[in-house]
Amino acid sequence: MSRQRSDDSAPAALVSLGLSSPNLRSLDVAREGREFADRLSSLLNRTVTDGIRLSWATQGDFIHVGYGVTPSDLGASSPFAVNPGKAGQGLALSVWFLLGPDAEDEYVQVQTSVFEVYADIADEGSSLLHVDYQRDKDDYPESHLQVYASSEHWERASTRSLDRLHLPVGGRRFRPSLEDVLEFLLGEGLSTGRAGWETAIGEHRDAFRRTQLKAAVRRDPETARSALADYDQRAKATAARRKR
Repeated sequence: MSRQRSDDSAPAALVSLGLSSPNLRSLDVAREGREFADRLSSLLNRTVTDGIRLSWATQGDFIHVGYGVTPSDLGASSPFAVNPGKAGQGLALSVWFLLGPDAEDEYVQVQTSVFEVYADIADEGSSLLHVDYQRDKDDYPESHLQVYASSEHWERASTRSLDRLHLPVGGRRFRPSLEDVLEFLLGEGLSTGRAGWETAIGEHRDAFRRTQLKAAVRRDPETARSALADYDQRAKATAARRKR
């Protein structure tokens, strides 16, 4: 089974993740795609999978990453089991990224990401929830959560089903990462994790957040300078008190 991404999943602008180059035009796109896919594969195999390999394919300056992605099937995103050693049992997860250049052609960044959880790997209609990011969307939040569930209370509250509602989650800079979805599955006992999964998630999440912080500083250097100046002033005051 392979879930195809529609044209609605390909916005024109980008947001930072973790692949960077001081000069995009000299960037080795193939290397960046391979290293990004390798990092994601490592995270998955240290937490919820057993030997899975995410694939990647380039399209000009853009890189598609997912399970089952090929040059002839760039939008593929096949679900995979998330119980190590128990292929085909329990829940499944699909992961898909579209990477591309930022507005200044200086960094490779995430343009779109989709993390979707399924109740049954063999049933494409068994989606439970998905966490999506898509920059510069006009009709719903860039980063949002959709849940496939219902109740009589929801049915009274809205004319739309719950899965059609987009709950904002973190926005452009502080959106949920793949690590957060994995922590949800493992922390709530929905998947059987590998030994040390907490450490793996912590390491990868820290790297993601450091990259997001760097991107935030690049976009708002004045606030960053102000915060550092305040930090330096307080550090100097503390040091002076200790010398007394």
